[in-house]
Amino acid sequence: MHVAPAKPFTQTWVSVALLIGAAIGLVWAVFLVQFMNEPSAVGASKAVLVAWFVISIATAVLAVAAAILLFRRDRPGRPVAWTASILMTLTCVGAIAGIPALIGLFASRNAARP
Repeated sequence: MHVAPAKPFTQTWVSVALLIGAAIGLVWAVFLVQFMNEPSAVGASKAVLVAWFVISIATAVLAVAAAILLFRRDRPGRPVAWTASILMTLTCVGAIAGIPALIGLFASRNAARP
């Protein structure tokens, strides 16, 4: 008799860390918007603000999707969570939640639910 392998299991706190990171990313994006109408926000500096804003929003949306997928234990949840965690870490502000999420994902890479 062959027993099917258990689905990979990621601790619930990883999803919570992703949601916290998404919230931080959204707050950061709102903070960045405040500087886009400043007189000094022209050319390259405005381009950096816009790029950072877009990346922060996209990362937040990706993190929420990853958290939902992890809660549901759907197959694409882990790769999406890895991508969101790395992007959060690269934004620096989201590193507060991105680094713990990366650690949790790494630690649970081969773990199965007992």
